[in-house]
Amino acid sequence: MNKVIAVTNQKGGVGKTTTAINLSASLAANDFKVLLIDSDPQGNATSGLGIEKQPGRQTIYDALLGDATLEAIVLKTAFEGLDIIPADKNLVAANL
Repeated sequence: MNKVIAVTNQKGGVGKTTTAINLSASLAANDFKVLLIDSDPQGNATSGLGIEKQPGRQTIYDALLGDATLEAIVLKTAFEGLDIIPADKNLVAANL
């Protein structure tokens, strides 16, 4: 059975990214397959899991525009069982 857990809050600086990274890593360490979706234009969950920001890499922004599939942008992390859909600064334009 699949579960979706969302970590949200409008206020910044309340620990959303830290909670999401640690919860994801904890679940993966307990043999769950986890897909963390970074939907913050700062991309801190992406970099927090050791994924370097690279110009030209497709991110959730590209998937939202229909230029990429989610399957195509999923990246493996150093943690077994934990994958991520990365974000970057281009995501700011998704609101427009």
